[in-house]
Amino acid sequence: MLYSKKGKAIRNRFRIAPGDAFAYALPCGGTLLRGGPDTKGDRRSMDLWILKLQREATRIASRHRIPEFYVRFKAPMAVARKLFFTNSSVVYLRGMVRPILQDEMGHGLLHSTRVGLDAATLIDVELMSSPLSREEVERLMVLGLVAGLLHDICRNESNHAESGALEAARVLQSLPMTREETRCICQAIRNHEAFVAPVVSDRPWFQLVSDCLYDADKFRWGPDTFTHTLWHMMDHQKLSAHELAAKFPWGMTGIRRVMETFRTATGRQYGPEIIEIGMEIGKEVYRYLLQFIRDNSHDQ
Repeated sequence: MLYSKKGKAIRNRFRIAPGDAFAYALPCGGTLLRGGPDTKGDRRSMDLWILKLQREATRIASRHRIPEFYVRFKAPMAVARKLFFTNSSVVYLRGMVRPILQDEMGHGLLHSTRVGLDAATLIDVELMSSPLSREEVERLMVLGLVAGLLHDICRNESNHAESGALEAARVLQSLPMTREETRCICQAIRNHEAFVAPVVSDRPWFQLVSDCLYDADKFRWGPDTFTHTLWHMMDHQKLSAHELAAKFPWGMTGIRRVMETFRTATGRQYGPEIIEIGMEIGKEVYRYLLQFIRDNSHDQ
């Protein structure tokens, strides 16, 4: 159980509410989520026929090309992974949030881990020509990892980015972060909501961490939407295949909108391709979904 500075239990505040990509097309109010980031936990909580759809979606995705971002920047990604598994603050935080970020909308620890790793990678790439020392760059990468792990801690609240920033400030009191580092992370969390104008900082490193967190989070609107997030949202909302099919085109439109919102130079260069690949996968998944409905019409 986590506690705030006043000793009040705060674990229940770390619930997840509707989120990215198809969540904009699949309205579900302020509902709570269950399930976990690990595959076994996901499968135990999900209906078998939805699992069948998810497995086919994963198979479809496996036939598509790997986005260039993940091909070109393997070295920065390796550094991000090393920090993720060796930095004491990140390791401690992972253990702290693991029992909390258990969701069935695809925004749990798996999502937060991927966001953190990509945010750290983006920071490294953006600073390739910077005069900063390697130690300074890696410290900023750690801030990106921490921001990624914490960015969705208040997803059940109406203004989840602002609420998450306030909650993160309390959680970060237990980590060896300076006041400025805490402010940087909280601003990044405050600014990560899609289609909302961010608060601009006059401090370049604050702005860098904020923009990298945003872009990393929106990278998830690509293939991840169709291999992971969509099926957890569908299961949680108890949608039938017919209902999902009816909302699918609307959801695809919402995903396309995010292509114009990337904030870093690297995100603007590589993010649209990630979304495009996701859209290609989505079109195939949609065709399969319609065939699935036809083949199982007697069961629906």
